[in-house]
This record gives sequence, structure tokens and C-alpha cells, in this order.
Amino acid sequence: MFNDDHPTNLSGNPHFSDVTRRVVERRQFLRMGSGVAAASFLAGPLSACATLEAIKPPLLGFVGIGASQADTITIAPGYMAQPFVPWGTPLFSEGPGSTWRGDGSESAQDQARQVGDNHDGIHFFPIDGKSSTEGLLVMNHEYTTVVKGQYITLFGPAAAALTSEQVNKAIAAWGCSVIHVRQLPEGEWRVVLDSKYNRRITGATPMKISGPAAGHPLMRTLADPSGTLVLGTLNNCGNGYTPWGTYLTCEENFNNNFGTRLDVKTDTRTVAQKRYGITPGQTPYGWEAHQARFDYKKEPNESNRFGWVVEIDPFDPQSMPIKRTALGRFKHESAAWTLSKDQRVVIYMGDDQADDYIYKFVSDQAYRPGDHAHNRQLLDSGRLYVARFDDGPVQGDFMGTGEWLLLDKQSNPILRDNPQFADQGEVLIHARLAADALGATPMDRPEWVTVHPQTGEVYGTLTNHARRTLVNDANPRAANIYGQIIRWREMGQDASATRFEWDLFVLAGNPTVEGHQGTLKAGSNQINALNTFNSPDGLAFDRFGRLWIETDGNHTGLGPYAQQGNNSLLCADPVTREIRRFMVGPKECEITGITFTPDHRTAFINIQHPGEEGLGASHWPDGGQALPRSATVVIRKNNGGVIGT
Repeated sequence: MFNDDHPTNLSGNPHFSDVTRRVVERRQFLRMGSGVAAASFLAGPLSACATLEAIKPPLLGFVGIGASQADTITIAPGYMAQPFVPWGTPLFSEGPGSTWRGDGSESAQDQARQVGDNHDGIHFFPIDGKSSTEGLLVMNHEYTTVVKGQYITLFGPAAAALTSEQVNKAIAAWGCSVIHVRQLPEGEWRVVLDSKYNRRITGATPMKISGPAAGHPLMRTLADPSGTLVLGTLNNCGNGYTPWGTYLTCEENFNNNFGTRLDVKTDTRTVAQKRYGITPGQTPYGWEAHQARFDYKKEPNESNRFGWVVEIDPFDPQSMPIKRTALGRFKHESAAWTLSKDQRVVIYMGDDQADDYIYKFVSDQAYRPGDHAHNRQLLDSGRLYVARFDDGPVQGDFMGTGEWLLLDKQSNPILRDNPQFADQGEVLIHARLAADALGATPMDRPEWVTVHPQTGEVYGTLTNHARRTLVNDANPRAANIYGQIIRWREMGQDASATRFEWDLFVLAGNPTVEGHQGTLKAGSNQINALNTFNSPDGLAFDRFGRLWIETDGNHTGLGPYAQQGNNSLLCADPVTREIRRFMVGPKECEITGITFTPDHRTAFINIQHPGEEGLGASHWPDGGQALPRSATVVIRKNNGGVIGT
């Protein structure tokens, strides 16, 4: 996507790389040449995971595979991978959108009744709370692929001047799909056409704004003077879900949808608009030329209504999605839940931009199993924190400690005395600026976060930061093109704690071109010629404690990315730190989104933007000369066993 590696953070807060450099110096790591050798801390077992060593057989029971640059799915031996519900799949058997023509000629009305484009976050909700053969597959549709100002697939291969109808179609292709799916006796999965649950939620679907920022002056527009009702959800990237059975979709790069066609020589952008990445002039998508709400000079507050976590009830097709403002506004990548010791809901979130932050929300009230009405209000009231990573004291495998800084106007004196924020609503709407003021630690593009199902330890991907110039012992690269995975443990093993200890679980790299195994440019000790990868993005634990890693990086196979191939799905054992490549996607795609049926015998993985750099590179999944289509991949083991064994 656009602008994800261009920092907008000018706060001057100490960078995470500064912290790791100081930690390494203090711990006197073994040096090799100009860098640190490797990583005694990167190769050792996790002390908190020691009980998992007793699990037999080993967590990683499949044979790892090498890289590939084929325009197909390559998967570990003994497994099958079948494309499912690609962009344009009809959800209804009659009426608009009931036929996929394959040439991009469908109307906006058609698209609003078909599966959207560029699949991303995904979750399987069992139809009865436990079924592994029938349920609701809910997924995000992040955006529509544009190359050099042209939509290369949405309207077919022919270039044309953008029309209002095409803008409406693009808006209908974004958002989410709720799809009723069922497994046939022979194992194949099918869409249950015309199900009462089938639903498209788009960039034009009415949504409620709730929580502390609802009705705030900065949320009000000409179309909605109340500041409580907004049309649509956009840039739906990673996701989450709740223990009460709702779906959380995360709004990420919304800034790319807001531009202006008015006088661009006069820059009227506010400090906040600049901090959130809104740039002067026209956008890549061109919506501002047809709908005034996307022109920030005509509607300066409309962009404030995006960049939130949105809660959707998949089992109530008449329900209105709700933007939960208590969770803060930034480029949300995912939302991973756990419970504190006193049963309050904790949501971990990353802000996917170079030099931005990691956040945590803790609800004011406790989760009550079975009390749906009570639980549906939990995300409207709580405390939002941002992470600062410090360099000590350290114990065991951990490199340092950290603190969760409270983003609260009344309780935090730094914000209380800061005239930049009039009230708590403004703190949440401008969460990035508030986090700057508190001294949060800028990170290398925080993306997906996931919680270990047994230990409660939290893992997060730092995808890359190609523009970083500072060289330090923990990451001695002039530009972090490979990325890493960080982990932390809350003090007292309580998710609501305000302090934590942290280290790096793995540094991605390429020993093929960056030196021998174990140097930091080559990656951690567990990175080798077979599993080398760059840019970890999607991240999820399965219920057995396997850590699944999805990549969204450079797929050229050239230069520093030699032999890394197309983007991949890998799996790690958090105890041994062994990593194996499980699946490779088609050309120019991103691997993203992962969910399992309760029995873990089916996995659903999303393939986003195959052939994203232009027509002709990919024709997946239909083959021939067909337009490339984002799609879900259904993964099963040939013998019907558990995925990963």
C-alpha cells in the first residue's frame, strides 16, 4: 500500500533502535566485525514456555519447503490448498451481482452484492459456536489495486477516465464480507448462497460512532452535524474478534482516500492532518473529484471519522457496525484480545507506519460470559495506553523493560496540562499526537499482534523500515529492509499491568547475500537458506501454540532479496524458535489473514493483490489470461489431520 514506510512522526522521541543499541552495549554481546554476532538472546528457549516442551509430537510436524516465484500456491507435502471466494464471488443466486463476468464490467450495484477486493484479515465463526464444518467467514477488503493512477483490475484492463459510477463501484469493493460457508461431506467448502447471514459492508454502509469521541466537534460534518453517524469503513487491513462473538475490523491507510482538487498551492492542512499522512493534491483513487466528503478542504473533519476499530455482529445482519473510539485513532493493523486477571478485556494494536507506536486498551468493566448486552458495551469505556520500550533492568532472555503510558486527559498530567488537547475526545482522535507528547517509542512499522494461548506472552511484527538510517548493535543495517518480530511479557503475567519486559523473537534476514548465518544482517540464528524471508506482517497463534507468520515484502528475488521468492506463510515453534516455510503464494501477492475451524483441520488464508504491479504478471487463481483476483485459500491436510502436524 501507499505511504506505509514514509514517517510522519516528527516528535523526536527515542527510537526503538536507540533502545536496543543501549541494551546490547550494556549486556556486552559478542561482537563480529562491525555488528553483534547473534544472538545469544535470539537462540535461547523461552523460560515462560518451558511447559510446552513436553508437548509430543513436536509442534512443527510438516516438512518445510523452499522459496518459489511461480504464479501458483506451493504448499508443504501432504497438504492441499484450494482457492475460495475470490473477488467478485456472488453471495446471492438472483438479482444484481448474481453472475461474475470476469471482465470488470460489473456495476457498483453488482459489486455491493459480491465478495470485495483485496482480501485481508479474516475470521471463522462456527454457526453454532462449535461446528468445524459450517460457519460465517468474515473478511476484510482493504482497497482496490491502482498502478500509476489506473485501477488495473476493478474495471477491466482498459484504462478510462474515472466516473462517478466507477467511484461508487470502488467504494463497494472495500469494507468487509460476511459469508455463510459449509463443508460438503467429501471435504470441499461452498458458499451458502442466499443465506440470511450473507452481507456486504462497504465504504458507504451507515455506521454508528460510539465512545468518548462520539459527537465531538472534530467528528461533525455538513452531512452529519451530530458527529455520530458515518458512511462506511475503509482500508480494512488486519482484524480481531471478541470472546462474545463479534468481529473487529481495523481501518488502516485511510489518509490515501482524502485529498483535494481545490487550490493546492495554499496548504490548509492542520498539524494533525499532516501527522496522519494526508497529503495535498489528488489521491491515488480519485474519489475526492466525485464525492465532496473525500476533499479535506470541503469537509476537513471527514478524515477524523476513519482510522478506528469497527465492531460488527456477523450473526445479526440488520445490526449497524460501530466505530469504537475508545480504542483510539491511528492506522490500525490488527486488534488482538486477551483477558486480564480480573477478566477485563485487553486489546493490543499496532499503528502501521514507520516510526509509529504499539497501543493497548484495557476495558473499565469485566467480561461476563453469556451477557451479550453487557459485553457489547465493553469497548466504549476503558484506558488506552501506548508503549515505551526501555533498556532495563533485564533478566533471563529479555533485553529490557517497558512501560504502558496512559493516554488520558484527566489522569495523565502531561496531557492534562497540554493545551493541544481540549478533552479526552481530542486525545483519542489525535492519538498519535498524544503518544508523541508522552514519549512513546517509535517502531519499525508495527503490524499484527497476537497473544500466546498458554503463556499470555504477546508477539508483534515490525515489518520493516527501509528509510531508517541509524545504525546500532541490535540492528546494524543502514535500512531495515527485512523486519523482525518482537515479544513482551506483562509484569505479574497480568495483561492489565502498566509495565512489561521485552526482547526480539526473530530478526528476519537473508544469509544467502548478507553473510553467514547468525550475523544480524543475515537474520537470527534460525534463519537459513531454506526459510529466509523478509517483512513479517500477519501473525497469529493457533490454539496449540504454533506461531504462524505471513509476509508482505519484496518478492523480486533480486539483490538483498535473492532466493526469498514470493511472499510466504511460515510457522515457528516459540520454544525452540525453529521456523519452517509452509506455503508460498502466487506472483506479486501478499499473504495475509489467517483463521482456523475449531478442530484445526481447515485453515483459511488470504491472498491479496496477486499481480499488483501491473497486468500480465499474474493470472491467479483462474489461470489463462484471466484478471488476477484476490482470494481465500482453503488449506487441509490430505489425511484430514490437524494443520501444522
